[in-house]
Amino acid sequence: MKKMFLLLSILLGGLTMVACNKTSTPTPPEEPKQEEAIIVKDIEKIDIEIGETYTLKHIINSNKGLTVSSEEKVVYEFKDNVLTGLSKGESTLLFQKDNKYQNVTVKVHDKGELSTTFSFDVGRLSGKKIVAFGDSVTANATLGGGNTYFDTFAAAYQMNKGKNYAIGGTTATYTYEGSNIYKEYGNNPTVLDGVRVVKNAYDKAQLNDVDYAFIAYGHNDQYFQPPITVEGDNVYDVNSFDSCHSFKGSYRYMINTLKLANPNVRIILLNCTYSEYDRTNPSRYGKTYNYNDYRNAISEIAEEFNLTCIDPWDYLYPFFDAYEGKHYYKDSVHLSAQGHIELARYICDYREQ
Repeated sequence: MKKMFLLLSILLGGLTMVACNKTSTPTPPEEPKQEEAIIVKDIEKIDIEIGETYTLKHIINSNKGLTVSSEEKVVYEFKDNVLTGLSKGESTLLFQKDNKYQNVTVKVHDKGELSTTFSFDVGRLSGKKIVAFGDSVTANATLGGGNTYFDTFAAAYQMNKGKNYAIGGTTATYTYEGSNIYKEYGNNPTVLDGVRVVKNAYDKAQLNDVDYAFIAYGHNDQYFQPPITVEGDNVYDVNSFDSCHSFKGSYRYMINTLKLANPNVRIILLNCTYSEYDRTNPSRYGKTYNYNDYRNAISEIAEEFNLTCIDPWDYLYPFFDAYEGKHYYKDSVHLSAQGHIELARYICDYREQ
């Protein structure tokens, strides 16, 4: 049976409970049968990396009288209901209530080994700090505020929601030859790109304790048409933007800077959400690249750095047409609050397959 999670989303001033699955109809959770109360079906095996923590508090609190103990403490430490990976290997946890028992396998992996395969679940994510970088799709849900997929995702897994650094109108890419970015914004030098947003946060030491980070650009890059790659864009120097005059170079800079602040941060690249921007509002500067070019570039960067890349384009396509695009989308590119709930569902469900 497919594992389900509850997404907590404040919508139109009220608290809305929605099931974390791919349907648009909320599904209430089933009440556990009494005889199954100690059978922790959602956890048959726990995979963590050395130094990673995994909390079991939510399980213990929801099952009165349930105790959790460790048969071995060779590869992990179990203290205050929290597992911490110590060394590579495999061991077990013992769940006990009355005269019934259940063993759960704990496998500890090397650092970085789970970069693209870690699960999204409360035990892994609860209490972890998450931030987001991106454009207006990530910045807000209704062009004037509202909960985004970032807010909903963090609430669903009881995460410590850090700052949403996303800014409407921004590109991932720093200035490049022939750039029209600043011309478009009235030659305003304060207009920021993803590169400088990340660098500013790094300089202020705001990224040192970040556990997870979304990076979600591409819409404005598709509009302004920076080159996908240029010579030398794979050279990284935190104090220089010389390698950031291309889309890929700018992504490399952001990823490397996040990892410089915290080598253990897990970065999730969220690819472009579906948009009709190509047809409804073509770039005035000519068209060399389309959405697919930038989407492919993001996927290639994820493979290069061994990162998780989630591409919701095809999933959101039918939602654009639903209710003539006015229920899930605000316009040809921006998601509504309901659209953000659907995107959050997809992100959660991506790790449940």
